[in-house]
Amino acid sequence: MTISPGMASSDISSLLAENQIIQDASEFNSYLDEHDYSLQIQIGSYELTSDMSFYQIAERLAH
Repeated sequence: MTISPGMASSDISSLLAENQIIQDASEFNSYLDEHDYSLQIQIGSYELTSDMSFYQIAERLAH
């Protein structure tokens, strides 16, 4: 999955749901906001799987 410049956390959550990595885009977006990941997400390509937790996905996207 690729994060492009200018993508909002809601766009990323929707993309994850479309790719069946997560079930609920709004729930993941809320997780990003609540745990201060929204502004830490980095541009780039990532290998993500559906067996990863919200925490694991957020950590991968933020580093």
